[in-house]
Amino acid sequence: MWGRVAMSAAAAAILLAGPLTAEALAEAGKSETPAKASTSSAPNSATAEKSAAAPSVEKVAAVAATAESAKPKRAAPSLRVSISLTSQTMTVKEHGKTKHVWKISSGRRGYYTPTGSYRPQWMTRMHYSKKYDNAPMPHSVFFHRGYAIHATYATGALGRPASHGCIRLSPSNAKTFYKLVGRHGKARTRIAVTGSTPKRSYAKRKKTKRKTYAVSGGGYWKPNKPKTVRKYKPRKKTVSKPSYSYSYYKPKYTWPGDN
Repeated sequence: MWGRVAMSAAAAAILLAGPLTAEALAEAGKSETPAKASTSSAPNSATAEKSAAAPSVEKVAAVAATAESAKPKRAAPSLRVSISLTSQTMTVKEHGKTKHVWKISSGRRGYYTPTGSYRPQWMTRMHYSKKYDNAPMPHSVFFHRGYAIHATYATGALGRPASHGCIRLSPSNAKTFYKLVGRHGKARTRIAVTGSTPKRSYAKRKKTKRKTYAVSGGGYWKPNKPKTVRKYKPRKKTVSKPSYSYSYYKPKYTWPGDN
């Protein structure tokens, strides 16, 4: 009898424990499924963020590329000018070929001509210098501040320093250069100034007691030395000698009684 009671008690305990374990397993399963869901959803969110960030970077790169393509490209220079202060010459090259070689006049003693690489800034057919008594500057091409390449009427001074710092050309050459710059454009023109002014142009003039006078257009004029006046000396009077002379001739014949 006691054995039957013990078996019934054990069976009741098993029956009571079954629902509890089922509930615990159900709860554990519920807790595990969200965790798995969270772990599985984490990679999806990262990929979503990457996919959201990727288009923005591509858009920025595309905008930068379009901006660079929209920038205007600099045109290659087609007109090059080489100015040598040492030889006082100007060489003009058009599309790489030498077209002209001209004589120039750069800054003389006391004045400065800048050296370096430049491009034309502005140009005018006729300019009057406000600094130097409205001096005419036909066909001026300004390349650095107040320095320009222009024509001059003092063509006799070309080939040596004679200006206030500008580059002087003959009127016909300055007109030709002005037309070339207008044809090629200021953006496609380059001007290179090299060398130094010859020292012989800066040599000191010899000191003389004679006066010198400035002449328009450069140079100096010296008056000629006065001629010495010779004093007049009267000539001595000379007595002219007669052209004949008295002479005695012996007779050809002798007469008796002469001896």
